[in-house]
Formats: sequence, C-alpha cells, structure tokens
Amino acid sequence: MINTKENTFKQAMGRFPSGVVIVTTVDNEGKKCGFTASAFTSLSLDPPLILVCLANSADCYQSFVSTDKFAVNVIGNQQHELAFKFATKGAEKFGGDEFVTGESGLPIVSKCIFSLECNAKHTYPGGDHEILVGEVIHANVHEGSPSIWYEGNFRELKPI
Repeated sequence: MINTKENTFKQAMGRFPSGVVIVTTVDNEGKKCGFTASAFTSLSLDPPLILVCLANSADCYQSFVSTDKFAVNVIGNQQHELAFKFATKGAEKFGGDEFVTGESGLPIVSKCIFSLECNAKHTYPGGDHEILVGEVIHANVHEGSPSIWYEGNFRELKPI
C-alpha cells in the first residue's frame, strides 16, 4: 500500500534545491568508505561545525558512527557519475583516480568545489537517519560551480 503522506513529504522535500556531497572516511580496518548526501549544512562558526545525515540502511553506517573523522566533499557538475556511484549499495566506490589524500589522511574528491575534513564530534538519531556532527579541522576551496539536486535530477547553478 502506498503511503500518500510519506510520498507527499518526499515530493515536497524534492522541491527544495540542495547541494550534493560525497562524505568519506577510513574505517577501523583501514578500508575507505563513503556515501552521497544532500542533507548537509553548516551548524556553527565558533567552533566551525557542520552536520550531514546518513541513512541507517547505508552499507557504511557502522563505519561512520564509529569513526573519529570524516570528510565532506561538495561536488561540481562534472562529478554526477561519482555521486551516483556513492549512492549505490555494494558499488566499488574508490576504484578510480578521483581521489587524493587529505591532510588528515582521508580520501578527498580531487576536483570538488570544496572539501571539509572533520573530527567527528557527535551523532544523534534522526528517524531513519543518523545525524553526524563534525568539527572542521581542514578546509580546501576550489574553482567551479556546485551541483544542485532538485526534483530528482541534477541541475546547474547559473548566475542571473
């Protein structure tokens, strides 16, 4: 049976444009893992805190709730395929040359718009997601325009 209340909520939220990020970490065994998210925002300037939301059903869930650091990479218009790969359960996500190693040893998308390397500060349950709060310890900003997710598709940000 279709839950129309849930579908209406998803449809409404899909009409709110958001950026797209790839979040990465290295787990306790040294394995790289990551996910794609659109639920990401700044939380505080002093100290510099961000939050990002991770589905409880994600393959990498346990790695992220037990890590001491993670990176958030805001992707650009040339990285849609990579975002889809990181949104796919069971996909080999780090097989290409799209990553460099950040200052804290984390995988960073090499041509992203910006990356934030974070110490993990808190996790909070949020329904079917976990809210990850990170304190930014390194930031890198690059040229380019970020990808926008709107109504289930990538869109380009253009000046008016």
